[in-house]
Amino acid sequence: MSIIYVIKVEVDPADEPVWTEWYVQQHVPDVLAQPGFIRAQTFKVDSPPGEWSQYLTLYELDSRESLNAYLDGDAVVELRADHYERFGGCTRLSRMFLTPIATTERATD
Repeated sequence: MSIIYVIKVEVDPADEPVWTEWYVQQHVPDVLAQPGFIRAQTFKVDSPPGEWSQYLTLYELDSRESLNAYLDGDAVVELRADHYERFGGCTRLSRMFLTPIATTERATD
């Protein structure tokens, strides 16, 4: 069963353009290159002007075991270190895991 790994990043508006380019062009593809990762979607949260911008990235993985292997492996340490080295002073991060319990489709006529 697939699992969703959610990353919430708050970004200082002064650093947002540089961070966004790096995050979308380099960081997310680097994460997706890890075993078990299937796809990612990144969303910008609508927020009032002047506040730190918020982004959510939803990574889909093929299983909880793949996520656990990633979180226990060397790649996560290296990827997080790269992020903190580049943008540690201008970002705040949090993480969560979503396990699907049901899928409901719209009824067709």
